[in-house]
Amino acid sequence: PQRSVINSTEATNEIHCRHLATRTMKLSARQSALSALLLSGTACSFHVSSPVRSAARPLFMSADEFLVGCLGDLHMDPRKMEDYETGRDQWVPILEEAKQLHGNVALVSLGDLGESKSVRPEETTELFAGTTECHELAAEYLGSFGVPYEVVGGNHDLEGIDEFSTDEANLEMFLRVHGKPSPNFIRQIADKTILVGLTSTVFRSAKYTSHEVTIDDEQMAWFEETIKSHPADEGWKVFVFTHAPPNGSGLRVLQENHVVN
Repeated sequence: PQRSVINSTEATNEIHCRHLATRTMKLSARQSALSALLLSGTACSFHVSSPVRSAARPLFMSADEFLVGCLGDLHMDPRKMEDYETGRDQWVPILEEAKQLHGNVALVSLGDLGESKSVRPEETTELFAGTTECHELAAEYLGSFGVPYEVVGGNHDLEGIDEFSTDEANLEMFLRVHGKPSPNFIRQIADKTILVGLTSTVFRSAKYTSHEVTIDDEQMAWFEETIKSHPADEGWKVFVFTHAPPNGSGLRVLQENHVVN
């Protein structure tokens, strides 16, 4: 595969920005038919007209070229939107160029969308992460890049503990605000190439610590069937997005409490 990786190191203050843009990827049928890219991390890239949000629909299938912008832990803080606007403005020209070249373009957020503390400490101690206000801000921001976006939930995205009494109620709001029919997603980005995402659905009811990243059994069953129905020997390439790498990925530096299932 031919690809360019665009990296942006730490931006300002508490916003850690690591940008991944997968550009002009050409995968030959003679090469490995199954590419599994397990993406997790920290990244950041506001405000253009109409946010763009769409579910699992293919874009233009005119080529095997595609571009995926990957954003890690945004931890958005409404007091610091200039930083997010600056990051987004670095992305938009790259996305627009790809839209003109081949049209197979999408954005994927790896979760942890809000600041995990009060953003109005003089008024309230309520955590911002996981609240309706947080996810509405994040949805507007992610929708402002001018391309369809997908998002998976991380360990802070159901943290609206003052607003919601259960994980189920918090998750329902998360899905509704981001226009997601289910916690998981699938998007065909190019010919025989799919993006697959899995969301952490546990916070209050976590077995050991609220900051476990747990993929529920229903999503795991769906994932297994998705892989089976897109076999490598038929030329399918699969890119997998989660907030934390799953056990068995070979990474050895991640805190154990972030990896479940």
